[in-house]
This record gives sequence, C-alpha cells and structure tokens, in this order.
Amino acid sequence: MKKNFITLFFILSILFSNAQISQHNYNVRDFGAKGDGVTNDQAAIQKAIDACKENGGTVVLEKGIFLTGQLLLVNNLTLKINSTATLLGIKSDDEKDYPHHLIDTKYPNRMLQDCQRRLIYGNKVHNVTITGGGTINGQGDYEPWMHVKEIGTEKDRPSILAFVGCNAITVSKISLIKPACWTQVYIESDNITIQKIKVNTGQLTPNRDGIDIVDCHNVLIEDSFIQSEDDGICFKSGSEYGCKDIVVRRCLLDKLNVKAGNCFKLGTDGLGSFMNFDVSELMLQNAYQNSAFCIESMDGAVIDNLNFRDCQISNCGQAIFILLADRKRTVPNRQTRIGTISNIYFKNIVGTDFTQQYPSIITGIKGHNIQNVTFENLNFELKGGIQTTDQTVMEYDGKYPEGSYFGNTNAFGFFIRHADTVTFKNCKITTKLPDKRPWLIQEDTKNVYQLN
Repeated sequence: MKKNFITLFFILSILFSNAQISQHNYNVRDFGAKGDGVTNDQAAIQKAIDACKENGGTVVLEKGIFLTGQLLLVNNLTLKINSTATLLGIKSDDEKDYPHHLIDTKYPNRMLQDCQRRLIYGNKVHNVTITGGGTINGQGDYEPWMHVKEIGTEKDRPSILAFVGCNAITVSKISLIKPACWTQVYIESDNITIQKIKVNTGQLTPNRDGIDIVDCHNVLIEDSFIQSEDDGICFKSGSEYGCKDIVVRRCLLDKLNVKAGNCFKLGTDGLGSFMNFDVSELMLQNAYQNSAFCIESMDGAVIDNLNFRDCQISNCGQAIFILLADRKRTVPNRQTRIGTISNIYFKNIVGTDFTQQYPSIITGIKGHNIQNVTFENLNFELKGGIQTTDQTVMEYDGKYPEGSYFGNTNAFGFFIRHADTVTFKNCKITTKLPDKRPWLIQEDTKNVYQLN
C-alpha cells in the first residue's frame, strides 16, 4: 500500500511540475480589465485566457476587484490571482453571465443534470493551475440563489470552480468564499492536487459543499482549511469510473454548526467505486447533528481499502456512519445492483464534546453484510445521558441517509448490524454523562472482536 502511494506521488509530482510551466505572462489590465469591482471584466479576462491557447501562459490578476461571469479555461494555463486581487462572481441569473451547459462525460454519469453553471470552467483541459494567494468570491448570497426549497436546484446555481474530463489540475494557495452551490467540483478528472486552500461557504443555504470529487483518480488534498455549510469534503460516484487512489491529509473541516451535511463523506451518490483512500491528520468539527466520517454505498458502489488515521473529532453529533443500502438508482445501460463495503480501517481517532447521544453506526443489508472493519486506538468520550435501554433501531427505509436519522439507539458507542468481522483493538469508549446503555450492540453479525 505504502509503495503504491509513493509511486503515485512520484508520478503526480512530475505531472504537476509540468503543469506549472508557462511561457508568457498576460496581465488582464492589458486586455481592458478595470478591476474596480463595478465594471464587468468578463470579456477582458477571457481575452487574456484565450491568448494562452496556442503556447500556454500565465494570466495575472493583481491590485483590484475583478467582476466577471463565467470564464472558460484553456490548456497549459496558470490563472494567478495575486494576494492583492479578488475575482468576484457577478450577481446575475442571466444566461450571458452563467450559461447552462450540460457536462459531457466519458461514462454515463448521474451528475449530468447537476453543475450546469459555473464561474470558472475547465472542460477537457489539461495542465491548469489556479493559484496566487488571492480570493475568488462567488457572491452566493444573491437573492435568487438563496431560496433552496428542494433537491435539484444545483443546476441553476453556479459553482465557483468546475473541471470535467480534465487532467493535471492544481488549485493551491487560494481562498474560495460564498459559493452559490458546491464550491468546487471535479468530475471524471485525473491527477488533481488541491493544497493550501481556504474555503468558507458562509452559513447560507444547503448544497454548498467545500470540495466535491466525482469519479476522479489520483487525487491529493492537503493542508487546507474548509468551512462549509454542507459536506466539507465529499466524494461522489455517478458513473462506473469511480474514485480511486485518493490521499487527503492535514486538513481542518469545520461544518459551522449547520444542520446539513457531514465533515468527510463518501456518497450519497455511489454508482461506481471508492477504492484506495489514505486519509490522515484531519480535524473534524462542528457537524452539529451529523457525522464526522460518513461512508455510504447506496447505488451499487464497491467501497474497498479505506484507511483513516490520526484524526481528531470535536463538537459533532456522531463519529462514524457506515451504510450499505440499495436505492435502485442507476444510469443508462446499467442494471441496478447492491454494492459492497469492505476493508475499512480506523486508527488513532480521538473524539470529544459530542453534541448528540448517537452511537457510531455500521449497517449493511440483510444478506449483504459489510466486511472487515477495524477500529484501533479509538478514544471517544461520547455525550451519554440516556437512561433507557429498550430502543428499537429501524432498518434503512430508502430516504435520504444520515446517521442522525436513526436517532438514539440502544447502544451509546457503536451499533452494528449486518456486518462480518468487525474488530475493536485497544479502544476506549466512554460517556461524559452516566448512560445505562451498553457501549456496543450487534445484530446479525459474525466475528465481532474486542481486543486489548
């Protein structure tokens, strides 16, 4: 495993070094941009980007506030937003500013209907870097984007960044604030580096995730600070391509005490796979009623070889939620199926100051058990305070899945159902308040071990 990741990052370092090469610098002011925060600089900035089409180059924004609608990226481009500059998304619902555009993916993908508008758009481009120390403000508090009453409005509210079918993409040393929808989405793209970024969605309305990785391979996310109204870092699979070979490390995920979303999530869309994840040194906080870690195979996804270590959880409703279920979702020319979850490993995870009385939940489907989950050196001080032990725990019923939906179960630490080979090694699970429930309840399980 370790050798594979070393090889992976050696390859990535070469790719991303090549991505930084730019022959020419183009200052957007030379193309007519005003940078006064009032004039629409979209045409001028796009001209500067288009000047890089033949030979690549660096487009520079500095000393100003540059108002714009959608910008289309090109190959071999560095978009450098200097620390003295802000790229400001225009408050407009007009098609000329944010045109609707169905994405074109290699595989049939459930995301086709989402993500139709974006501020900065990379469509099948390669060797692109966005950096510079500045800020991109989506101005997502615009009135038409603030009233989210039902699922499906993602297609009408622009993300700040969107990359589809791309290769060798780097986003670093940049601040992304106030998105109208998902802050940034990467779809069926490979060799992605996201590092040293700051995200703050604000406490606006739902569907404002920090980072969304959809069916991508070879992804590195590190040293970043994510404050998000909805999911902090979310991996989705809307196609058979799946998510594979992922490293996430040294990030702080702050859910801002909003009811929606989880800190770190796989799903809810999960058609293909989530494989080979190495996740370490995360701080996960303020998930209010929901989960620090959420792992879901709802639509047939194969989830295998996930490793989580050296993480700290605070002020969350629940530590871990793992769910295998069947929503019978699919894409054209693919039969519905039930997925699998196997080989999940949590080590050196500390959890304190939980806001709810929920245990962690691991549950599969009768006849489709979750396989081989290991917890080593957990140290959880849960909230506790429940004085009854007769709670009945529902089976998943097809509604939108959150760990909080199961409520207070008859265990205070872990509730495990439809699972084979779950191991607790050197784990300390306690409560702050006296609680009459046992720390562990298991139903329809095989080989649950408690080792010191």
